[in-house]
Amino acid sequence: MLGKQIVMNFFKDNSIDVIFHLPGIHTLPLNKSFIISNINSFVGRHENNITIMADGYARASGKIGVVIVTPGPGIGNTISGCMEAYGNDVPLLIVHVDTGREEIGKGILHELVEPESMFTHITKKTYVISRPTEIKQTFEHAYRTAMSGRKGPVLVSMPYTYFEKDVHHEKALEGSRCRDEETQNEEAKEHNISTLEKMLKDKKRPVIIGGKSLMFEGARPIIDEICKGSSIPFLTTTGGKGIVNEHNTYSFGNIMQKGIVQEILSESDIALAIGTRLRDVDARRRGVKVKDLIHIDIDDKWFDKNYPASLKITGDISYILENLRDTLQAKRFDWDIEYLKTKQQKELLKLEKMSLGCTMIKLIRKSIPDDTTVVCDLNLPSYYAEYYFPVFHQNTFIMPRGISPIFYSLPAAIGAKTGKPDRPCLAICGDGGVLPTLCELSTALKYNIPVVILVHNNNGFGILEDVMNNNYGIEGSMSLNNPDFCKLANSFGIKSKKTKNLEGLKKIFMNDIKWDEPFLLEFNCPFFPPPWRL
Repeated sequence: MLGKQIVMNFFKDNSIDVIFHLPGIHTLPLNKSFIISNINSFVGRHENNITIMADGYARASGKIGVVIVTPGPGIGNTISGCMEAYGNDVPLLIVHVDTGREEIGKGILHELVEPESMFTHITKKTYVISRPTEIKQTFEHAYRTAMSGRKGPVLVSMPYTYFEKDVHHEKALEGSRCRDEETQNEEAKEHNISTLEKMLKDKKRPVIIGGKSLMFEGARPIIDEICKGSSIPFLTTTGGKGIVNEHNTYSFGNIMQKGIVQEILSESDIALAIGTRLRDVDARRRGVKVKDLIHIDIDDKWFDKNYPASLKITGDISYILENLRDTLQAKRFDWDIEYLKTKQQKELLKLEKMSLGCTMIKLIRKSIPDDTTVVCDLNLPSYYAEYYFPVFHQNTFIMPRGISPIFYSLPAAIGAKTGKPDRPCLAICGDGGVLPTLCELSTALKYNIPVVILVHNNNGFGILEDVMNNNYGIEGSMSLNNPDFCKLANSFGIKSKKTKNLEGLKKIFMNDIKWDEPFLLEFNCPFFPPPWRL
């Protein structure tokens, strides 16, 4: 069997039918295989973008995102996207179609010594295939590593010459060279449920904080039972938005919010943080205070980093959640959930009157289907969405919370729509972040990927402008010279519309967007303060 057939069989055996790819002379032996197989190969225009497409695909679909890239500049351009995936526990398989290592040092095309070393601290593991007989087991091991425990990206480097070589038998994996050996965290076999029960026994006002690792459908009915039955407020981190339907009375949104959310946290006598890292940038930096903490997560990587925990439990979160439900059966706490929810709704109405950002986010929420996948990066509307945008379905709010790149939303939305084609998809972009990625409008058009792109154009880096104004008293230093985004979209053959006010924004959403074709909406709106200034 040829090496490329082994790779294609690996894809088939693991139900991988979508890959993101930027071809080069070294990858061409695979291209014919893609054409004659059931693999959907999406060819993008830059390696960072296709890595982020794979990231968005993985987050929306729950499957592994696969990227195939060339050596030299190709593999180098994936680093930023890989960093984001590693920082946010997103499973990626980056297949580096390498040069022939025996030729390095002679000045061959795309020559680079040990390129996998660049990924030492931004992958769970890297693999270098040094013999054709290692192909099958290396790919299988890489897949298991990416998808098990705390998920994340892996890198496999394989010389292009192996694709056309006959492989007669397979050897054990130990012949391959590996870097960045992952510390294996065995799932805890026993959970300290009895201690958990004792800690909750005399508590009057517990609160639950849900993170990304609690994002699985089986969690929803259990959380419903716990929070409704025992009267417990449920909060989330940004990565946890959508764990439960935020229409639920017991759901109060992101822990970053001010007002009633911080009141709940201050009045609680214990917090159960489940499946969340409680990172500094998502919690402590935003003024979130937690008194007594029970921290439950897949492993112990994030324990005691920002908030000391009285009890730390690792292992199967589903199992722990079921035990928590059993522990709390027939127990009701002192929270008046309906009163708190009514108070929060009044609070949000007040915010809308004083904040253009809040009004804009509410308008968008009302104007799009409930199951729309909303993909954000770091811009003013996205920050307001992070705080105040209610989410009703799991894996429908995606925001880069690994290394927080600003060039994320558009390529990630293309990947997310590919992963969940039955859901409408909206990318919320800033003018500063979207411009370097607009080449991928050609990708959306070529493959008819119907993403809607909202470009918030304030002709500047709005967040940085806020800091310069408030910290240094300097105005206008972060301004940008922008193109006409609508004309740029039209040049790709993509429909577009432009508006300067909220009424126009609403009309475009209601009358012009059909969700079945790519569309760009440019909203020209001056700078407004970020949500943490409210």
